[in-house]
Amino acid sequence: MTSNGTEAPRIKGRTGEWEMVIGLEVHAQITSEAKLFSGAATAFGAPPNSQVSFVDAAMPGMLPVINRRCVEQAVRTGLALKAQINRTSVFARKNYFYPDLPAGYQISQYEHPIVGEGRIIVDMPDGSTRDVGITRLHMEQDAGKSLHDQHATKTFVDLNRAGVALMEIVSEPDLRGPEEAAAYMRKLRSILRYVGTCDGNMEEGSLRCDANVSVRKPGDPYGTR
Repeated sequence: MTSNGTEAPRIKGRTGEWEMVIGLEVHAQITSEAKLFSGAATAFGAPPNSQVSFVDAAMPGMLPVINRRCVEQAVRTGLALKAQINRTSVFARKNYFYPDLPAGYQISQYEHPIVGEGRIIVDMPDGSTRDVGITRLHMEQDAGKSLHDQHATKTFVDLNRAGVALMEIVSEPDLRGPEEAAAYMRKLRSILRYVGTCDGNMEEGSLRCDANVSVRKPGDPYGTR
C-alpha cells in the first residue's frame, strides 16, 4: 500500500509478488554568495582553486564561522516543506579521507538537524496525489572535485566547491516506483526554486539525488539497512 492507502505497483517474480520501496536523499546547494563556514565565493564556472579560503583549504589554526544566510535558507526550506524547525541544532564531524577534502572530515549534522519531520504532497501523472514524508533536512559542506581527465597519470584537485553549503533532504521510504520518485523530485525542485533556496540547476551540480531502493513482500515490515 502507498502512503495514501492505494495499491502499490507489484513486481511479479519466481517467488511471488514484490513491491519496490524507495527513499531519496537529495543534496541541494543553498543559494548563497558565500560558503557555509567561510566567506569564499560560490560562483559556478570560476577558474580552478580561485574561490578557496584558508578555512576551505584546512590551513592550521583556521576556525569555521557559520554563514547566517545559509541557516536562514535552510529554515525557509523547512517551512516550505511543512516541517518542524528545531531550535537547537548541532554540527558534527564526518570523517572521510579524500584528496578533495583537505580537513579529512566533513562538517555535517545527523542527530540534531536544523529541520525535522515534514511532508510533500506529490502530484502524479495520472492526476492522483501522494503524501511523501520528510525525515529531516540538515546542512553540510560539499567536497571539492577530483579531476582525472587532465593528465595521463595524475589527478588534479579543484577546491572551489569545497565548503559550499548543502541541504541534505531525506525522504521517508514512501515511494513505490520510478514514476513516483521522478514526480517527487520535480515537486521538490519546484518548491526549492519557488522559495529561492536552491536554483535547482542540475547541470551545474546544484541538485543531486541518491536513491535507496529495495524490494519486499507486500505488507511486510521494513527491513534494516
